[in-house]
Amino acid sequence: MLMKQTIRLYDIFGSDLFSRSRASQLLSNVDVNTDEVTLDFTGVNFISRSFADELCNIIEDNKHLKISLSGQNSEVDIMLSRVREGRAQERKRGIARPRMYEFNNMESLSSFLLNM
Repeated sequence: MLMKQTIRLYDIFGSDLFSRSRASQLLSNVDVNTDEVTLDFTGVNFISRSFADELCNIIEDNKHLKISLSGQNSEVDIMLSRVREGRAQERKRGIARPRMYEFNNMESLSSFLLNM
């Protein structure tokens, strides 16, 4: 038997959702017998990039749980879209192998920094 659950994010976190740790708390609100969860964003005005990214991690890592979203305003929708787009692109690093320096004491570090 499929169990469905709706979690009203405003009731748990308020109107502004910040941080990965807050997003990771979502799973603690899911009933163990639930197969399908709707995350209701009604009343939520803002989500941070880190919250949105962690939410994407949660959705990807919990394939056994069907997670859907509802009630998000345009600001929340934009942030979720931007994060999804960013995750779809390959990450590019400016320097493949940064140059490493080793200093045996503060004097050699100071000398290095003064001569840059």
